[in-house]
Amino acid sequence: MWTFSLHAKTPTYQDYPAFTHTGKNQPLKLNNKSKKYRTLFKEISQQQPNFAGQYVMHIFGCGGGCSSALAYNAKTGQSFILGQTFGDCYHKAKGYTANDIVFDLNSRLVVATGTRDGNQAHCETVYYVVDQDHFKEIASKKRYQ
Repeated sequence: MWTFSLHAKTPTYQDYPAFTHTGKNQPLKLNNKSKKYRTLFKEISQQQPNFAGQYVMHIFGCGGGCSSALAYNAKTGQSFILGQTFGDCYHKAKGYTANDIVFDLNSRLVVATGTRDGNQAHCETVYYVVDQDHFKEIASKKRYQ
């Protein structure tokens, strides 16, 4: 993982292309962490991929201005969770920034915005790439602190 300087290139969806899976969805495989979200995973395993060509991504609220994500690999049946939650940000001088987790059907890149440490003044944008059914953090950029 690295943190951006002012001159570093921001990761883009085009930097992390994905190949589209056109076969049928494979049976859901839950692990110790994903079992907690069994009902949601069962629902999303019935949907067509909406992320990285072969994954179904589902963003869910974790209470009070907080979000996280679940992913199901339609090609293999594997399930996994974004290990961090993102809360809304607020800074006296900078104002309010809502948490957000965005992704694209044709890219393995996920971009999350918010606070990861619960301090609303610590707002950042974090970049992840899906690699072997895991979210791998590749960069982060402070929005304000």
